[in-house]
Formats: sequence, C-alpha cells, structure tokens
Amino acid sequence: MPTVAERIAEIREVRSGLVRRVFRFGTNAIVATICSQTTFIVLYGPLGASTTVSSTLAWLAGAIPNYWLNRSWTWGRRGRPSMRRELLPYAAIVLGTLVLAVVATGLGEALLQQTSVSRTAQTLLVWAIYFSVYVVMFGFRFLLFDRLFRTRDDVR
Repeated sequence: MPTVAERIAEIREVRSGLVRRVFRFGTNAIVATICSQTTFIVLYGPLGASTTVSSTLAWLAGAIPNYWLNRSWTWGRRGRPSMRRELLPYAAIVLGTLVLAVVATGLGEALLQQTSVSRTAQTLLVWAIYFSVYVVMFGFRFLLFDRLFRTRDDVR
C-alpha cells in the first residue's frame, strides 16, 4: 500500500500532466484558430462565399494543423495513427463541430438578412457566431481528445 507521501506525489504528477496537456491543447487551438478564423473571414467577407463553404474550408484550414499538433505535441503520440482507434473518432469529433458551425452560421446569416445591418456588420456578426462555436466546444473537445489520444502510460 502506498504511503501518503507517495500518493500525494502521484496526484501531483497526474495533475501536472493534465495542466501541461491543457496548456498545449490551448496553444494548438490558437494556431488552428488563426488558420480557421482568417480563412472564414476572408471567404465570407471580401470573397462573398456562402456560410457553408466558408465554414467548411475554414474548418479544414484549422483541423489539419490541429490534429498533427495535438497528436504529436499535446499527447506525444508517434508513429502511424490507427484508422479505427484514432482517425475515425477524431474525424467524428471535429465533423460534429463543423456541423454545429455550419448550422449556427447559416441560421445567423438568415436572421441577419432580415435586418437592415450593413454587409460589414453582418460579416462580423456571422464571424463571431463561427468563432463562438469553437470557443464553446473547446472544453468538450479537450475532454474527448484527451480520452482519444492519451496513452496508457499517461493514466495512473
């Protein structure tokens, strides 16, 4: 049976690993957010693409770097990823977020088109809706990705 001191040391180690993963996940989210948000605002604003096209391409611009950064840096996974245990669950998680973004931005745009707001204001408001979906999903996605990518060595 472990001593109290050993148990406290084990708890601290687990907690510091969690803090490290949350920090790295957040840092990766910043990179993905910059890629994604820039793509969305350019496509939807100046280029006038639809919310569906803008959301989908922006999602792709953020999802690809986010996957590799999180897999390798946040959770330290190396080697070839398993299609069934890793890639398909990851795709389901991020595609779920994409669907939420497409629906939310589409609804937001439909509501805003019934008002007298300028195209610039509409662009900024629809972009804020897109951004908000990812802010809201941040914690939920971390929990899901932590379960998906964490190795058995990370669990004590």
